[in-house]
Amino acid sequence: MRPRRSTGRIAVLLAGLPQLGLAAPANCGEAGLLQRLLDDRLTLGVQSSWVHLEDTRRYSPAGLLDNTNDTGNFLGSLWGVDPRQRYVPLPFLEYRIVSSFGAGVAYDQARARTLDWGNAEQNVTAGDGDLEIRGIRPYLFARGPHWRLVPYAQVGLEHYWSSFYVSPGWAVPSRHFEVDATDGWFLAGGGLLPRGRHVRLDLQIRHSQTEPVVARAYLRRNHHRDGAFPMRRDALGAGLRWAF
Repeated sequence: MRPRRSTGRIAVLLAGLPQLGLAAPANCGEAGLLQRLLDDRLTLGVQSSWVHLEDTRRYSPAGLLDNTNDTGNFLGSLWGVDPRQRYVPLPFLEYRIVSSFGAGVAYDQARARTLDWGNAEQNVTAGDGDLEIRGIRPYLFARGPHWRLVPYAQVGLEHYWSSFYVSPGWAVPSRHFEVDATDGWFLAGGGLLPRGRHVRLDLQIRHSQTEPVVARAYLRRNHHRDGAFPMRRDALGAGLRWAF
């Protein structure tokens, strides 16, 4: 009879646990773990940038911008590249792993127009088209103390796929451009301005040490000119973050 009494007492005790707040739904542990993995760790954001290319001109030995400087120009007659400013917000994701350190990944793109002289008087620029790179930047980051402005630093790698959009005046059936993918690394620093519990304003300065994009201009079948376009650049960025 004693085992039956013990079993009955245990059953009564277990039945009373929910009223005492000592029992939880079966999925509570899973929800709590997910919340701990996300709270103050995961960040989603977007950022727009103003871009400055560091290497934009090729001069002849006489110090001139010259379409005929084939050995010195970027490719053929192209002696210049200028950035195309495109302020489209680009997405990124960050995850704080431990303390003030974590990892992130960002989508990035940049575009530059090529330049040469469009007339004999050399007072009108033309070019063969636009070079565009699109890719990803995986990186590590560190954040400073939580002051009114939270400083941070990033260091990471870059990988870009390239495309060349030829201008209407250059595009004829026998001509086309080929451009290769490129890689690089970058350093960035900035500050976060908290606006409420989840929203952060993001200000950043970044240097991208991107390798030149190797290009080939096919002027006729099985005949091309080789060259490369520099995409090493600096950027000033501004954006918004949502911290979970």
